[in-house]
Amino acid sequence: MQKSNSIMGSNNTNTKRKGSSKMAELIALHRVAESALPEGQRICYDPYAVHFVDPETLEFARKNPEKTKAMREHYERLFPGLGNSIRARVRYFDDFVRAAAGEGMEQLVILGAGYDTRPYRIEGLKGNANVKVFEVDHPETVVKDYTVGIKYVNIICDPTRDSNGEKRAKTQVQ
Repeated sequence: MQKSNSIMGSNNTNTKRKGSSKMAELIALHRVAESALPEGQRICYDPYAVHFVDPETLEFARKNPEKTKAMREHYERLFPGLGNSIRARVRYFDDFVRAAAGEGMEQLVILGAGYDTRPYRIEGLKGNANVKVFEVDHPETVVKDYTVGIKYVNIICDPTRDSNGEKRAKTQVQ
């Protein structure tokens, strides 16, 4: 029997999650696919997303384009509009953050960050030491490699363990 990657056990009790968020990786995969389209056809662009997708997944897609296409179509039938809504959401927030940065935004809070790369790729944020970025996510998903001169604060919390006002968030100022 395959072990569930769910954060909830069979009796609805919290269990320890292993590894990063599969949803964060799925969203990164959509950003990778959209970024591979020609500039005039894509609605969002994230050159860093490829670094957050399992290399085996990328290799499978490269070697098996027909199977990959069939899988994509299968998931589109199961969850109609999911891929397009992910990509539209990325574009919406990219545009919103870009506009706010242009208006002098001083801080950005990213909840459930899930491999969010906006501080690295959005003009007005990238390399802007005047904008403080707060990233709030599960400790297995928070990206820890910051090298682009951004004031960054990680607020790491585990929603499967942090409840009833109990504060267990660990803050790392970079």
